Amino acid sequence: MTSVIRSFHKFSLEEKIKILKKFSNLNKEDLILIKKYQKLPDFLNIENNIGPFKIATNFLINGKDYFVPMEIEEPSVVAAASKGAKLIRGGGGFFGRYLSNEMIGETLILKVKNFEKAKKKIIKEKEKILKIANETQKELLRLGGGAKDFKLEKIRDYLVFYLTVDPKDAFGANMINTMLEKISPYLAKLSGGIIGGSIISNFGGERLVFIEGKVPIEKLKNGKFSGKEVAERILYFLDLAKNDIFRAITHNKGIMNGIDAVLLATGNDFRAVESAVHSFASKDKRYLPLSDWKIENGFLKGEMKIPLPVATVGGATNTKKAKIAKKILRIENAKELGIICAGVGLSNNLAAILAIVTEGIQRGHMKLHQEFLKKYGK
Repeated sequence: MTSVIRSFHKFSLEEKIKILKKFSNLNKEDLILIKKYQKLPDFLNIENNIGPFKIATNFLINGKDYFVPMEIEEPSVVAAASKGAKLIRGGGGFFGRYLSNEMIGETLILKVKNFEKAKKKIIKEKEKILKIANETQKELLRLGGGAKDFKLEKIRDYLVFYLTVDPKDAFGANMINTMLEKISPYLAKLSGGIIGGSIISNFGGERLVFIEGKVPIEKLKNGKFSGKEVAERILYFLDLAKNDIFRAITHNKGIMNGIDAVLLATGNDFRAVESAVHSFASKDKRYLPLSDWKIENGFLKGEMKIPLPVATVGGATNTKKAKIAKKILRIENAKELGIICAGVGLSNNLAAILAIVTEGIQRGHMKLHQEFLKKYGK
């Protein structure tokens, strides 16, 4: 069954849920929970709303079809995701992969008298330190994850210990914080210093996803603009984002519109991901757009490398609502979810820029939202 459902947003609530039930094999309990959310006012059944979420359509990622649950107040974001996905589907869909799946935790060590001696003593005990850390997460170790490595850096007049951990399908915060706190006394003993604190880092630069997709240029034709003109205008607007922080931030915000909505639906920590994404955009000491677009062999091709520390186990991902979202997505692990999130982000990016450079964001991208506010806003 495909996620391409023509005029899905016009279907009745009953018809939409019937399609999702078949596509995602929803059971009686799932449908009961969805029905509870339907006790909200009828006007919330807008832009593919099924109760707990709105549903984005048309997504084809790595050859697999997806209906994507999105939790967001703006119907325009869901419409944009579906539109972008439809355009990219015309070029074969999205193709994505995880580049790495590691998180970093750090421990601050104070009052170290001899930094080189302390570093040598800690490095010498590497095997034992990693063993102590992994003994706190035996199930994670069994699954092939766990503490993998560490490094030490002298910053100002203190020593910082950086632990590298593969959290598998979890976000990893509790795991990593537990590991650090367990090994901290031993680090203090080896270094001759005292522990100033231990915490996971939300940088996320070691948990990266790559996503790409392309649109046949003729499919970009919009009103008075030919497909080629639209593609060229998109590239000009991208160039502005590469050279102007005012545009770069809004460019990336448009990407996160879609990603945040999927994170909320699946019970993920969107604040942590936002921190990772925007710090990554600034890693070269300039704030830059996360996505890139170019004209190539008759296509407008987009690609993006982005940190996505997402989870499918632990925390709020175990709530009933999040479980339904994951079931609708038919995902197997956190890596698959991360690739989907990246696809949604690139899709929203395309739809937003397309609206801006042609009919204008107010007439295009924001039309649904304005209609919603006009009818139901107070």
